[in-house]
Amino acid sequence: MNKKSDLWISLIGVGLFFIAMYPVNMGICDKSSYDCRKTSDSMQMILGIFSFIFILSLITYKMREEVFQAWWKFARWFVPLIMLVTFLLNSQNRGGGMSATISSGFDILVIGIFYTIFIITSAVKIVQTHKQFK
Repeated sequence: MNKKSDLWISLIGVGLFFIAMYPVNMGICDKSSYDCRKTSDSMQMILGIFSFIFILSLITYKMREEVFQAWWKFARWFVPLIMLVTFLLNSQNRGGGMSATISSGFDILVIGIFYTIFIITSAVKIVQTHKQFK
């Protein structure tokens, strides 16, 4: 994977994320189609990581290839992990009431922790490698 292909893939992922965000406006789902909108919401959660990848790709695009490769070695295994965890958390069948609320809050906390680890570790990798090759 090189910088240019990573940038294009992340841009396509961001585009798909926005399509999943507005499925009714894009004509993909009817307003009355709950199942279609629920699937779209799940896709939105999974594709959300591409917005972070796109921003980090833009940061590393003008930097040396070594900086990008150092970041990519981390991102290529952590991004699928975030996507898998998000998919597994969203695929659970939930009942109603207080247990669904608690479960939803826990899911957001877990996903938030994974995204925070990804962003902080990515920033640290980029800065450390940039300083090393400066």
